[in-house]
Amino acid sequence: MPKEHLTVKGIKGLEAKDGKRTEYYDDHLIKDGVLKAHGVKGLVIRVSPAGSKTFYFRYRYNGSPKRLKMGKFPTLSLSDARDRIKNELAPMVADGINPARVRKDRETENPTTVAEYIEQFNNGYIKRKLKASTQKTYSSRLNKVKADTKFSNLYLKDVTRADVRTFLKSESKDHPTNANRLHSILSKMFNEALDDGLIKENPIKKMEKLNTENERDPRYKDEQIKDIWKAMEAEHISMEGVLKMLLITGQRLGETSRMKWKNIDGNLWTIPKSQTKTDTTHTVYLTKLALNVLKKMEAINGSSEYVFASIQDNSKPFSFFHNATKRIRKQTGLDDYRIHDLRHIVATKMIDLGVEFIHVGKVLNHKGLSGGHIITSRYTNSDFSEQKQRALEAWGNELTKLVSPLSLAKSESG
Repeated sequence: MPKEHLTVKGIKGLEAKDGKRTEYYDDHLIKDGVLKAHGVKGLVIRVSPAGSKTFYFRYRYNGSPKRLKMGKFPTLSLSDARDRIKNELAPMVADGINPARVRKDRETENPTTVAEYIEQFNNGYIKRKLKASTQKTYSSRLNKVKADTKFSNLYLKDVTRADVRTFLKSESKDHPTNANRLHSILSKMFNEALDDGLIKENPIKKMEKLNTENERDPRYKDEQIKDIWKAMEAEHISMEGVLKMLLITGQRLGETSRMKWKNIDGNLWTIPKSQTKTDTTHTVYLTKLALNVLKKMEAINGSSEYVFASIQDNSKPFSFFHNATKRIRKQTGLDDYRIHDLRHIVATKMIDLGVEFIHVGKVLNHKGLSGGHIITSRYTNSDFSEQKQRALEAWGNELTKLVSPLSLAKSESG
């Protein structure tokens, strides 16, 4: 049986040998007699002739070789497979417990309900894989699943495709979009249960979503952008500041509302890796418009760590934007306006100004737009700081032309 130090890139290139399924053991990485990286004893990945790749744990129990199926790659990641063996399965064997027997007992003697597994999924996959803001969204939606006791009291192993479809149809009557979101979350949950050995297949694998979602086209005319800016200026100064910063920089709401003074250095704002959706440190160039917003915020929030501190408690960031959205809709007459549209405005306006797609993506820290998979060699080792600055300055100049008369009028009236 082949041995090699498994890596994500290496696994993608593994093939079955001689047209037969082949198993590869995870081995230590040793170069020039020096241990460079640890493998995990007992971790095996089986590659089928069709290309399917599945992790197994091989171990000995009572002197006999045993094998436990863990899950398919990449649904089960290499790091998670290693962690599970090191932290759960290998310790079981060391304590004289047979992991395969434990799994079988779970399936037959103590079946898990959907509601019970939602708790496990919340405390496991969601906390392990997702950022805090996404965790909250997943948990909130799964609470709707738990609330439907007819569905959530079913044993996980007995759930059928029809059961899930019936539940989603019920949700779809009043909340079609949420039904689609629940479909995606439940599919991930069933995949996790499959890897945990609690079910033999994902009951909704390849099931189509119930509802077709029409793509919105959040393009705004210059006059509408002016109206939105004017409506922002009718808000409380902290709310006004957050919303203006979104329209000026094009960053995400969660990242912007949690902006901290310590992350601002002159005309640069650095968003820590831990706060970005892309899990990368992101630097934003601050134009004159942005610096003007910061100057106003410093006058009222200079003693807080947050630029946009909560009105009730300045030790917390500003939040709760729903009512402001409703007020802006009413004042502008834009009934479909959403806060996220401000980010779209920045992107589309930059493109209209001739900024390259890839540079727009870098400004917004958007993986899809930034085209990380198609970056050519001429961009190698570039942090795009100059391109991002030029893009934001171009948009800043354009926005200034649009809104300066409005801000001036407000200043004079005040």
